[in-house]
Amino acid sequence: MKKLWLILVPLMSAIVWLVWHAVNVARPAAADPAPISWQGAPPTLTLNDAEEIFKKAFWRRPAPADQIQYAERHEWRDAEGLERWQWFLVVSASPELIKYLRDDNAFGLVPASAAPVVSEAPVWFRFKPEEFTVMQALHAGMRLMFSNSDNTLYATDSGRGFTKGAP
Repeated sequence: MKKLWLILVPLMSAIVWLVWHAVNVARPAAADPAPISWQGAPPTLTLNDAEEIFKKAFWRRPAPADQIQYAERHEWRDAEGLERWQWFLVVSASPELIKYLRDDNAFGLVPASAAPVVSEAPVWFRFKPEEFTVMQALHAGMRLMFSNSDNTLYATDSGRGFTKGAP
């Protein structure tokens, strides 16, 4: 019986290793996130300075309790200046930031029935709309999505550059 165990244990170990190896080799590598599908030319400038994007978005500096998870700003420029811009933020927001944005309604937003579908959003700007309360500007692009279960805030805005004057 002892000889049988001396044969079975290494044999079973080898079989387990071969199965594990076959499964892991056969598993395809994780696909790279899909690139952004631009509605025209890609931006001429992409910024990732989280604090600077936060300041432009909310007109204030992030508090120490505001943890910016992701931030990205796209700009389209020509020889005459800024033509178009958009930004995206994901923040673990402090209670003060949530009060400022949602309760004090610093930007005069109104409740929205659905979260936006933004085709030019980065891959990390994905969430389940049913798990968020959405507020949006009536006549502009700002949208804030507040998580119903924690302090996560998704935010986006877009717009045009400065209107060029008459020649």
